[in-house]
Amino acid sequence: MTDILFILKAPFRDEGRSWYCHDCATLEGALLCNPGWNETLDVRRIDFQRPRAEVVELVGEEYQGVPMLVMDPAGAPDNAQRIGKYAVIKDPRQIAWAIVARHGGVGPHP
Repeated sequence: MTDILFILKAPFRDEGRSWYCHDCATLEGALLCNPGWNETLDVRRIDFQRPRAEVVELVGEEYQGVPMLVMDPAGAPDNAQRIGKYAVIKDPRQIAWAIVARHGGVGPHP
């Protein structure tokens, strides 16, 4: 299974205004610093509105928050949450470090 990174498309509309997701923007920046990740990850930029069908299909309706890294539990980091048949990380720094460990590249400065 290829690791899947879900992030929100920006900008999106909510409450009559345009927004971006800070955590998703942080990971967009990490993708810019690590162009090779676009070759090894399945990066899915999804709409803000729920239900988020692509996420629901993999991990269920109760887990629609993004950003989210979905991966095979075999070889997943210990901090990944097991949801169904997948391992999931939702914290952007932990996502970045998991991608670095699994795909190489540069990570966030401590």
